[in-house]
Amino acid sequence: MTLMKSLLLGSAAAFVVVAGAQAADLPTKKGAPAAEYVKICKVGGIAGFVIPGTDTCLKINGEVNFQISGGNVNKQYAYPGAAVSAAKYRDDMGWYGRGEVDFTAVTNTAYGPLLSYIGVRENMGAGLDTPGGFNGSSQATQSYWAYAYIQWAGLTAGYHRSFYDFIGGGNTWKDIFSPDHNGDQGVGQLAYTATFGGGFAATIAIQQPQNDDSFVSSSMGAYTNLGTRAPDIVAALDLTQSWGAVHLAGVAHDIRAEGATLLGASDVDKWGFGVIGGLQFNLPQLGAGDLVQLQAAYADGATSYSGVGSPGWSEGDHGFNPNGNGTIFPMADGVFDPVTGSFKTAQSWTVAGQGTFHLTPNFAIDPEAAYGTIKYNSAAAADWGISRSGYGWLVGGVFDWTPVKNLDFALDVMYLSSHQDKVLGTMTPDNADGVNFRLHVIRDF
Repeated sequence: MTLMKSLLLGSAAAFVVVAGAQAADLPTKKGAPAAEYVKICKVGGIAGFVIPGTDTCLKINGEVNFQISGGNVNKQYAYPGAAVSAAKYRDDMGWYGRGEVDFTAVTNTAYGPLLSYIGVRENMGAGLDTPGGFNGSSQATQSYWAYAYIQWAGLTAGYHRSFYDFIGGGNTWKDIFSPDHNGDQGVGQLAYTATFGGGFAATIAIQQPQNDDSFVSSSMGAYTNLGTRAPDIVAALDLTQSWGAVHLAGVAHDIRAEGATLLGASDVDKWGFGVIGGLQFNLPQLGAGDLVQLQAAYADGATSYSGVGSPGWSEGDHGFNPNGNGTIFPMADGVFDPVTGSFKTAQSWTVAGQGTFHLTPNFAIDPEAAYGTIKYNSAAAADWGISRSGYGWLVGGVFDWTPVKNLDFALDVMYLSSHQDKVLGTMTPDNADGVNFRLHVIRDF
């Protein structure tokens, strides 16, 4: 029995050795490599995925926006002696499409997150409200980098929203009397923000000058900016808490203008300024995301920082101009007095308010109202082909319906009324008003 057991064990061992030797001569098939999965990350409040081979978290998001716009005016400007009103050449409707892609890359460092942001825009449209702010029946396209900046340890460098602004363009997309230096494109700047306890933050920034020189005079010559010698200097103080926010900011703006040669005026190099204050009240007791914002701004020789030149569809930022068809009121930091030849700065101010109120979780109304005025500190401003003063007021709102996440249907409606002092021998009338609307379909991703 012992012999039999030994023979069986020996045979089994020989079989294993032979089989192993034969298998060694056969080709082998390697196992499939381990699958590589996208690694999800969240750094500095940014959720995205890790760029392979790095420790950088990348977020990609964007938007597709299509809109139909329209509007009319009750009065249309016309030049004296014109055979027909210019109104019949104006578009009452327009089609507009936009694609946005945004890239945010952030990395942890010993001094906090290092963030970089790039925003790319592609616009196309025809008729009223076309890219670039002009009317016409042919389709126009526009591509640009809207934002490109770096943030680290309180530093902001690049094209970013202005730290001066508060409400900005308003809920109806750049159509409220309000400083709006970050409407579609950021402002080139170098800024530092210090944060303190209790929601306080203070910012100091030097940014590219925001000049208002949007008119050409009559026979006296043209208003021409000279070379830049100083940046706009912005200082801002912000308080953000659960109940809302407070914003206070000021700016110093260097005016450099070529003297009117026909007047024998000297070149101008002087400083203007602007101030702004804003309040935000959060109203969660009414609904999630409900709030009210109030704002006032004043500028002397820094018209862009008052916001009077912001409202209107397709009017080239000249303000007081509904639908691009109403009163043409040029905006400028100042004028040369035709009598004395001295340069007189313009004073302008605005007040604005807007809110967001959710009637249901999927439907919200965003009302807004604003008033703005400007005057040129020269009794002879009319000799330059512009009014000595003007004002405008507007009311409007946005009706938002979000049937599913990341899909929004919005209707913008705005009424604007404006007035300017008559200028003998130039355009009429001195009053204009009109209604504009936009219907958006917006998909975020």
